[in-house]
Amino acid sequence: MGTKDVLPATPVKAHTSSNANLQSTQQLSGNTPVTRKLAPQYTGSDWTVHKSRTAVKDDLGPYIPELPYEFFKDNILPPLHRKANVKGTITRLKKAGVITNAGNSSRWTAFPEDPHKQSDENKVFAKLASVVNAIFDNSGCPKKQERIVAYESLPDSIPLCCVDEKLGRPDGYLLFKNRFLADREDGRRYWRDIATPAEFKLQDTRDTLQDDVNKICWNMYQVMQEDARRRFVFAFTIENTQMRVWMANRSDVLVSQPFNFIEDHEKFVHFFLSQAYAEEHELGLDPTMTMVSAEPNKVPMYDIVVRVVSKINGREKIENQTYRTQKLINDDGAKALRGRGTRVWKVHRVVRNVVDFRKPGVLKDAWVDEDREREGDILEAIRDQKGLTEVAGNILKALFLTPIARGDVFIGNTRDGTRTLITRGVAVPDDSTKFPLRVPDSHQPSHAKSTVLDAIAHGDPSPSDAMIQAQRLVKYFSKFHHRIVFAEECKPLSKVESLCTVFSTLFDVTLGLMIMHQNGPGWVHRDISAGNILLDMNGNETKLSDLEYAKKLDVKTAHEIRTGTANFMAVEVDQQVYIYAYESRKPKVGPKSIDRYAAAFFRREKGNLAATGDSLSAPGPSQPPKSEKLFQYNPTHDLESLWWVAAYFVVNKETFLASPRSSSDTPVTPANSHSRLTEKQRTYARSLFYGSLPRVIAMSSTEDTPIDEHMRSLPSYLSRVCEALIELRKTLRAHYGTIEHPAFEIDKNVCNELYETFMDTFSALAEDLKDADIIVKPIPRDRNQEGLRVDTARASTTAATKRSTKRQFEDEVDTSTGSKRRKANAEVDPPAEAVAEASGSVPKPKKGKGSERKKKGTSQEAKVATEAAGSRVTRSRSSSRKF
Repeated sequence: MGTKDVLPATPVKAHTSSNANLQSTQQLSGNTPVTRKLAPQYTGSDWTVHKSRTAVKDDLGPYIPELPYEFFKDNILPPLHRKANVKGTITRLKKAGVITNAGNSSRWTAFPEDPHKQSDENKVFAKLASVVNAIFDNSGCPKKQERIVAYESLPDSIPLCCVDEKLGRPDGYLLFKNRFLADREDGRRYWRDIATPAEFKLQDTRDTLQDDVNKICWNMYQVMQEDARRRFVFAFTIENTQMRVWMANRSDVLVSQPFNFIEDHEKFVHFFLSQAYAEEHELGLDPTMTMVSAEPNKVPMYDIVVRVVSKINGREKIENQTYRTQKLINDDGAKALRGRGTRVWKVHRVVRNVVDFRKPGVLKDAWVDEDREREGDILEAIRDQKGLTEVAGNILKALFLTPIARGDVFIGNTRDGTRTLITRGVAVPDDSTKFPLRVPDSHQPSHAKSTVLDAIAHGDPSPSDAMIQAQRLVKYFSKFHHRIVFAEECKPLSKVESLCTVFSTLFDVTLGLMIMHQNGPGWVHRDISAGNILLDMNGNETKLSDLEYAKKLDVKTAHEIRTGTANFMAVEVDQQVYIYAYESRKPKVGPKSIDRYAAAFFRREKGNLAATGDSLSAPGPSQPPKSEKLFQYNPTHDLESLWWVAAYFVVNKETFLASPRSSSDTPVTPANSHSRLTEKQRTYARSLFYGSLPRVIAMSSTEDTPIDEHMRSLPSYLSRVCEALIELRKTLRAHYGTIEHPAFEIDKNVCNELYETFMDTFSALAEDLKDADIIVKPIPRDRNQEGLRVDTARASTTAATKRSTKRQFEDEVDTSTGSKRRKANAEVDPPAEAVAEASGSVPKPKKGKGSERKKKGTSQEAKVATEAAGSRVTRSRSSSRKF
């Protein structure tokens, strides 16, 4: 089967919120309301299978669309092989005795009675294997037409992981019959081998349905996360006789209306025939990515095609460039079913089947909203805009990454998109039925002749059910698949362990944001985080990445929802309302020249730039007052995100004093040189960066708030840092009160006084930490908690085999079915680093001054002086930039 021509995408109708608090804002807002992602929350000591399953499901919201099976058949499931015929297959199955008549209906011979009347779940659903294989054998397809999948029911072992170690085992699955699986000596299955996972239950009750919903969402998440080639995934669940088909991609998670798999043979046979003879891309695999190695315990290597379109003499030229991955740099964006699914690799160009190792690059694969500009285009628009001074232009060129190839992904002649290809150009109907991901208490079993939706319509829901039913069915914007290759290899700020480096880097970002905000139409980044702020591999140069959501201040586009982790999001953006619009406003201050900060950025003496008289900002006329008070993202929100990044390294990390001060106010002892967070402190830190209300409270006043009290409870060697951040928070909070007013106008010059305060604070902290740095590390895992109960059978190597012998299989009674199932539980020894941290040992300080920045040369380090708040601040970075 070849790639099919499809209709072009048509925009989805925007829906307004039914939430009274947000309705007026979302109807006219020029920004995209946010969905907070929960899946990354449960890591380290807090990780458990149950928590993670629930988080993945909760990320999807209260409802997903429930569609007739015919919609799946016509628009989503792969077309049948030209020789396959559903009715012909059923006729042959009847002749073979696989289907028998039972009164007024017919049913599978293997299921003479409904599953809920039996007691052994494993024994009942093991019979599915014989039914599915009989369907394959009687499909009518030529014997030489090899099936792409094989069916396995009730596997004994947990699928292995390459990306993250997490427990979980589907009750059954369709398995890709590929060469890596065939060549694997130990016969173990990886999550990437699974084409279509499944979950089964004997009973159709509220608890069993909820358990299957949680597990199937988790299974689809695991499949999508483990294999970078997966663009979407199918799945199916069965509770008693009720079967549902599922599909998840980066925009939508859909479920079919239930049907009786024992008696509705046409739908059951059609589903498995659609899977059996599909092409790989029709089951979600990306044909522009080829797995070139799949060694046990290692992240696979891929050859990835980037489709580059260039214009030569007015004519388009298309070139397919191939890049081979060397290592996975980041996949945090893929840790949710819906969203951008961003992955970043270090890559090398492949030319004529030869890998060129001379010039490595970084490839970013992501799904972007179909109406947004591509990242490379946004980057060029900001960097090359008119009106920039030479100094400002040079700073932006140094701050941004350098694209060397970019383009949308095409499969055949069709652009790869969640609607253009995956749903064959058809949008989900606006009047789709809502399927509750938290099953209401009023759900009645299928043998009582009631479906989930019938229960909602006619039941008597509890208050919690009524609350969840009041929420609307949110429709996500469709996405296109895009790739971009950058010349620079960097590491995210989140991986940095020197607090001195953190603050000097935040200084650079503040300066870059000021130039973005104040020049031309004014650009806001809108996605500042510890993962989007980068350092080159030498630790010398700051880079600001992920510009997919950057936009001009004067552009107003409405999206119903934007997905992404909200760890560093400004409180107002999270709430989508002007929270502080009630305080008096100070007179507007015009843009200031900030050349004194450029010297620190370039690692040169301030006097070399000050003499030029160049201004970094090109002030323009103020925008007229807005006629409507619509919520709009503004530059202050970018700066608040920077503050949350700074707070993250102090509040949500374990800290170590790398070297004592020469004249410390507090004597340094082993007891006070290491910050081990109490459980109360850990809980508060989690609530700040994975919750919403604690952040609102933290930013609620210019007086002390709980976050200030929390910071003051940290070790004394953090007191200078904490007091500076507390003061900066209060200044930021006061600034909101001066710009938000009943008659306020917010334009690109709204933060003119605030940039200087942020840069002076970050510079002063970097200088203060230069001779007595503080090391920050992730909060270590606790061996006594369930976070370390992970699958140890990751590999077929000798070491993994030895570990697997320690695994204890416990017979755990399923309270909802009464059957016994084996669960694998194991403990893995934590890394040596975590053991050292848990034992209280302090890591050896780094050589030099505690900063991660490497020196280039012996005596050529530039000591750049810059005035900040009336004093000179020395920046400790090597003079490595050249322009």
